Amino acid sequence: MQLPKLYGMLNLDKVIVVTGYGEVGPYGNAETCWEMEAFGKFSVEGCIELAWIMGLIKHFNGVHPATGKHYIGWVDAKTNEPVVDMHIKPRYEEYILAHTGCRLIEPELASGYNPAKKHVLREIQIEHDMEPFETSMETALAFKQRNSDKVDIWDSSHGTGSWAVRFLKGALIRVPAAITADRLVAALIPTGWDARRFGIPDDIASQVDPIIHFTLVATVEALVRSGITDPYELYNYLHVSEVGNTIGCTVGGMQSMQETLRDRLLDKSIISNKMQECFISTIQAWVNMLLMSGSGPVKPVAGACATAAASIDTAIEVIQSGKARFMLAGGIESFTETSSTEFANMGATSNSKEDFAHGREPSEMSCPCTTTRRGFVEGQGASVVTLMSTSLAIEMGAPIYSIVAMSGTATDKQGRSVPAPGKGVLTSARKMKNKDLPVMHELDISYHRKQLKCRLEDLDNWKNEELMQIDDSDIEMTNGLEHKSIGVWKNRTNAHYKRQKQSLQDIWGNEFWKQDHYISPLRGSLAVWGLTADDIGLASFHGTSTVANDKNESDVLNAKLKHIGRTPGNVMPVVCQKWLTGHSKGAAAGYMLNGVIQSMRTGLIPGNRNADNIDPDFKQYDYALYLSKTIQTQGIKAALLTSFGFGQVGGELLIVHPDYLFAAVDPKEISDYNKKLAQRRNVLSLLARYSCWQSSICSGQRSSTIYC
Repeated sequence: MQLPKLYGMLNLDKVIVVTGYGEVGPYGNAETCWEMEAFGKFSVEGCIELAWIMGLIKHFNGVHPATGKHYIGWVDAKTNEPVVDMHIKPRYEEYILAHTGCRLIEPELASGYNPAKKHVLREIQIEHDMEPFETSMETALAFKQRNSDKVDIWDSSHGTGSWAVRFLKGALIRVPAAITADRLVAALIPTGWDARRFGIPDDIASQVDPIIHFTLVATVEALVRSGITDPYELYNYLHVSEVGNTIGCTVGGMQSMQETLRDRLLDKSIISNKMQECFISTIQAWVNMLLMSGSGPVKPVAGACATAAASIDTAIEVIQSGKARFMLAGGIESFTETSSTEFANMGATSNSKEDFAHGREPSEMSCPCTTTRRGFVEGQGASVVTLMSTSLAIEMGAPIYSIVAMSGTATDKQGRSVPAPGKGVLTSARKMKNKDLPVMHELDISYHRKQLKCRLEDLDNWKNEELMQIDDSDIEMTNGLEHKSIGVWKNRTNAHYKRQKQSLQDIWGNEFWKQDHYISPLRGSLAVWGLTADDIGLASFHGTSTVANDKNESDVLNAKLKHIGRTPGNVMPVVCQKWLTGHSKGAAAGYMLNGVIQSMRTGLIPGNRNADNIDPDFKQYDYALYLSKTIQTQGIKAALLTSFGFGQVGGELLIVHPDYLFAAVDPKEISDYNKKLAQRRNVLSLLARYSCWQSSICSGQRSSTIYC
């Protein structure tokens, strides 16, 4: 057992932990999504949560008009009829299941887009002069300017200001038409989801892009799950410059972009500042203006389908570099007519009509790793995590859900395709081979502990000598001001000692493998915690359900595990979450991380319930175990998460169970931490009693207040 050997080995300022996670997705939030992923059904509590999210019920506290008596509890949102908790599941579950997850596209969730009546403009040529029509002078002149001699205009007002326009033979005009698209299914947010229900004011909700709505709610969920009910509490522990943001997106506000390009062309009226909602950086701006009020590092990330993984990697680098101690990270995704059309033209998405012809239901059309996979099902939503240095999490008493033991991104070396996934993330297993070099003892935590102990003894001697010199000087001091300076001198010496100790912990603990070409980053990151390749208990796949990705990802996993020495026959369960959530692109890796954290908390590994027939080609991948149902394990020590994005963006995260961290911390610190954590859990327990616990984002001078 390696846990006791971790004590005192690590620089906790550079150990990054997840203290909160939140999402807005096709099954509501992180908890309700996990219920469906792990168990295939909602609990009573899950149904209550989703019924409130979808606007089916609302909370009532007052004199009920039907009875004239004071009533506190749920009521039906339409009839105002009281509904007790135990009746919510049987009453609303059928509707909830029909309007969550992968399903037929609902126009109200896609800016009015109906794939059965997809709007296009068809150009036709007029074969004879048309009858004149009346319009304003300005419009008449505009027609003339565009069509020149193919249109006649004249003043027909007789003093009323009206002008006549007549299109002549040969003029070209565009006429609206409707066609039927073949992508009819998407993983959209629950029907009835409304940002205002979460407390976002009308004036904000009406002007920002929907992805901002998703981001704000997911951020608050992550903060509350961190035990932070007021973001300003952070500034009791941090300077405003130590709170940063790397939340990213694939394109930006796609709905706003679509409106800007299309509605301006159609001469429709849109708000004047719509362009700002198209920028990726606007996401961080709204989060900061409405919630955080920080002035720390801001690094908007765009990594296509690997955006969330790239965002987390960037946030970790920021914390480890010392530029911040708290970061918001994650990814956001929109769904629009444009994205649906263009991904279909690329052949990347599942053809709904063909799948219907093969007898598939919408919920079955995302089927990673099967023989019948034909492309991904598009999704939308947001995933946000709160990342802290361990030292800050312990100081605050924030819950620690997982350790991010390694993160990285990689391009795909030589290639000729922007969308096709490559093998760049294989490089986390890279190492130089040398038969004469005994590397194995360098991966042994006992060896590192011995080396650190020797170096710390030297450092302790230095510190004692420095303090003795200060004490000798203190004997000669008589002036009070000089005595005060002596105290400052001692504090500075202790600070220098701490920094040097942390540097030694980096060298022999956290980062011993860095820039060592004989130790692979993945193997080294495991060894920091006394783990090996055999201790990875779960692989969370990007698993898009495309022919190329799923085979490539299986090949990468198999080659990597073999290279870092996993025992043959020790198979690794594979989770392909997108069978349930569809492909939310920018948010995808965040959803995956949330699922990994839930697996570590429960020991459950969800199966791919659409895995009716695993591709026979995958038999060559000895290490991958493709589950079709949820299994219970004795616990998961570590998990490997991979994400692949358009533009040769590959991302990877190694997640380790938090128990390993607690073994590295002083028992007294852990005792103090547990007391603080208990206080935060009391707050979480109180908030969890209400379906609206996720947020109530208020406007006004103190815009960060998020009490229920």
